Amino acid sequence: MPTKMQNEIELKLRISPKDVLRLRRHAAIRQHLTDKPITRRLVSVYYDTPDLQLLKKKISLRVRRMSGGWFQAVKGSGHSLAGLHQRMEWEDIIAHGHPDFTKITEPSLAKIFADQNLRDTLRPIFLTDVKRTEWQLTYEDGTAIEVALDLGQLEVGTQSEPISEVELELKKGEAWRLFELAALLQQTIPLQIENISKAERGYRHFRPATPAASHAQAVRLPAKSSSASAFQMIGLECLRQMQANQELVMQADVEATHQMHIAVRRLKVAFQLFGFKNPAIRAELDWLNQMLGNARNWDVLSTEILPQLLPQAPEHEVMQALVEKKRRASYQKLKKTFESQRYQALLLSLGTELTKKMKKGRHSARTLLQQRLQGIVQKLPWEQAKLGTLSHDQFHRTRIRLKRLRYMQEFFDLSGFRRLPIKSVIRLQKQMGTLNDLRVGKQLLTSITRNLPADIKQTMTEKISSRSNQLTQIAKLRIQSCWEKLRQKKSGHN
Repeated sequence: MPTKMQNEIELKLRISPKDVLRLRRHAAIRQHLTDKPITRRLVSVYYDTPDLQLLKKKISLRVRRMSGGWFQAVKGSGHSLAGLHQRMEWEDIIAHGHPDFTKITEPSLAKIFADQNLRDTLRPIFLTDVKRTEWQLTYEDGTAIEVALDLGQLEVGTQSEPISEVELELKKGEAWRLFELAALLQQTIPLQIENISKAERGYRHFRPATPAASHAQAVRLPAKSSSASAFQMIGLECLRQMQANQELVMQADVEATHQMHIAVRRLKVAFQLFGFKNPAIRAELDWLNQMLGNARNWDVLSTEILPQLLPQAPEHEVMQALVEKKRRASYQKLKKTFESQRYQALLLSLGTELTKKMKKGRHSARTLLQQRLQGIVQKLPWEQAKLGTLSHDQFHRTRIRLKRLRYMQEFFDLSGFRRLPIKSVIRLQKQMGTLNDLRVGKQLLTSITRNLPADIKQTMTEKISSRSNQLTQIAKLRIQSCWEKLRQKKSGHN
């Protein structure tokens, strides 16, 4: 049999063993089943060198025993998003239970495995031993999906860990159908999206993951992108950033929480920019934004605001302990949020909408952005020489509009488009954000000092109010300076 090359597209989900029977009986599977399910044992051995040369080259080599035969697969690293894994795979039937390098003929792979030293040092490093049940599903539009339930274990030396997962592999059709099926299953079965493969789990025993907070990445759009394609590309990048930070957020990492919060806010701005009108998804995204925002407020108070309000004061340690207690509680709520089926449903809904083929809008992405930016710019209070004269609500709306302006401009690279200088917008928006952080921080501190003894509470309140007023005045002066510069640059564009 010649090498079978395919772009493997599958959605991975964790399932509790106690819910397996519900999966086997689920109507979403039984309604589209084309044949009887097949159950068989799969023993897969993964090979690499002692210094993990294949991992460094971002490929994996697997030899699998299945149905009395041997199968060899070489896989590229690919990428994962909302549980959807996409990677290239080269698979062959082989005669024995060890790698057969003559089967590796793809030029870039053949060059790697032509290295005799690499061949000589390859050895089994871990294996998976699972009982797999497969259901083949077909739909009226020709979509074909393989549902695979894997129950077993991953073995690395003397260590082992359980495997209990569902894989939805796209055999034919559009990727969004995988999310649609997963959402149907998830309505009655508590499933968790799985963003790492079995191979990645095995390799973590040798090289533990050292994740870092993930920042927004530039989206390179074709020059004449439609608004629909631009929305999906930008939305998927926001979703990537959200999930890339999730693991660290569950460990109460300050910067990861900040970046995940930014990803959610960017996605909300993208919804507004492109007129995405699904009210259920928008409501759920607002809920997630609120949960992240709560934890973020306590982070900012602990790491930025409190040290400024009570610098070197004897009360600082007492307040820091109270703030930290509230901060930990906010992260416990956030952890429960991520583990909830409500959050999993939101991710699956976003995956469906951002991979489904959309109707082309009337305008190109560039034209739409120009219209939206001009609308926001016109609503900014240019007639006000001093931002300090704005009411609280007006000031808040201006800050939010600047944030939208910033994110919308960051979504695109529109050379030649006359717009407000992004660096000036960012400086003003950050200074206005600092003022908002001071206001929120003072409110939070007031809430946690209520139960303190009256004399201590009074001392705390006086010190915090005095210092807060000083910092507020400094922030207002900086805001005014940034505003004046932005007004000047805006005049230069007219």
